[in-house]
Amino acid sequence: MSPESIEPLVRDYGYVVILIGTYFDHYGIPLFLVFGGIAASQDLLSPYGVLFCGFAGGWIADLFLYFLGYKTGLDYWMQFGFVRKLEKPIRWTQRAFRSHPASMVILGRFLFVVSKIIPPFAGMIRYDIRRYILYSFAGNILFSVAYTFLSLSLGKVLINTLNPFKASVILLTLAFIVIMIWLTKKVAPSSS
Repeated sequence: MSPESIEPLVRDYGYVVILIGTYFDHYGIPLFLVFGGIAASQDLLSPYGVLFCGFAGGWIADLFLYFLGYKTGLDYWMQFGFVRKLEKPIRWTQRAFRSHPASMVILGRFLFVVSKIIPPFAGMIRYDIRRYILYSFAGNILFSVAYTFLSLSLGKVLINTLNPFKASVILLTLAFIVIMIWLTKKVAPSSS
């Protein structure tokens, strides 16, 4: 597929992809937001539209996860053995939430994987909904501004330097996969 055939798709569906992608993508670098910023740097999308869709997707996901945690509650999860084994970290997180709630919600948005745990945990411990909405709003605004601005600023540089690094990225990825397979076989118990 050539860039000329992709550009109309990005123009037509880019905002929807960013909105849905940021809703589901809390586990690592927000790729949909980064790609949206890069598309905005190429004048395919509006930076404000990218910012809004990235914010809305993340905030809607946070609120959904909060209410999911609120509906189930911490007592429900503590009945499972694998969760009971985590009682000490859960209690630590509860204390941290009580003493530094703004930090937990706002800065937790920037910590990969943690950003998916904080919203339901806040609901499980029945943290005040008004404060959670406010902190989540602020955290998602800061998160979206940071990643949209960085990807918008570096978008042209990334596009220009992408081609020479394409082969090296493929080789590094293949090497990583081979190492992971080797480590898995080395660590896994033998079948005999």
